[in-house]
Amino acid sequence: MMHLGISITPFGHHPGAWQKNGSSNSLQLNRISQQVKQAQDAKFDFALFADNSGIRPVGNLTTQVPFEPTTLISALATVAHEIGLIASAAIDQHEPYNLARRFASLDTISHGRAGWNLIASASVPKSAEYIDVVSGLWDSWEDDAFIYDKAKGRLFLPEKMHVLDHAGENFTVRGPLNVNRSEQGKPVIATLLQSQTLEIAAQKAEVIFIDVTTSEELKSNLSDLQRAFDRNGRNRRNVRILANVVPYVSTSEADANKLRQELDGLASNVSLSGIELIGTAQTIADHLEELAERVDGFTILPAIVSDERETFVESVIPELRNRGLFRDDYTGKTLRDHLGLPRPAHPAAIAPEHSL
Repeated sequence: MMHLGISITPFGHHPGAWQKNGSSNSLQLNRISQQVKQAQDAKFDFALFADNSGIRPVGNLTTQVPFEPTTLISALATVAHEIGLIASAAIDQHEPYNLARRFASLDTISHGRAGWNLIASASVPKSAEYIDVVSGLWDSWEDDAFIYDKAKGRLFLPEKMHVLDHAGENFTVRGPLNVNRSEQGKPVIATLLQSQTLEIAAQKAEVIFIDVTTSEELKSNLSDLQRAFDRNGRNRRNVRILANVVPYVSTSEADANKLRQELDGLASNVSLSGIELIGTAQTIADHLEELAERVDGFTILPAIVSDERETFVESVIPELRNRGLFRDDYTGKTLRDHLGLPRPAHPAAIAPEHSL
């Protein structure tokens, strides 16, 4: 069963999409909410909110959501109650304590549906230490730390609170967080695979996005990643690898190609992230089924967001279901449930076993 996420943008991922079907309404929160709820109705694993590291791009202003991602998913979690929500945040732009607290809060607000798409530092050791600090802070409290014993006046068990007290090469963080563990234990950690992030992805990420334009590049990236897993003693089964795809779907291959040509003609510079799939629902499902032999699933980057066209959700999702390739309904409540990832046990719960 393949995993599917969707990357949310106001107009679509093609830089010409806003000229074909854009308006100021596309930038409003309610329009973003509609996209997320449509993805939830289709039973996508998650909605992804990318970010340009907080820096407004010069050449293309149209493919970024006009909100800070963590603030946005905090609002969306109150209107979309099932789908996972993954927000991007850069290591070099946030203190680890503040980031850990923000994502722990998001995970609690969403009842265990939050994910952090980390934008790594150029320094692998710094990124690794940062992630370890954040993950350690997420373990500030054991699952059963808060007992709310009114008779004895005990809100929590002190022995189940853990102070990180980290002093490393790059960071000094004491902790603990004032946010308890969520229903999924801790947020899911995701990252985009790039040459400079290969080691971090292999060491720390639970979801890895692969951004290539051909199946040959995909094969090469997967080979590099597997070697990195082997170097780091990482079990591939504990990671979900998703390839970015940009679908142009229509009722005929000619119409799908026409759409792509129209969008290309509206943009001065066409540079897309992902494998382009052009055709009918059946032919796009064929491509996805073939690619799924190599990866766990896909992040869908719609070329254009439109209420007037046949969409991936309306046409390709039913075709995938007919082939038994995608779920009919959610079988769990958390993002880890959707992705088939285990809930991480608190270190205090597994320490006795390791000491035998």
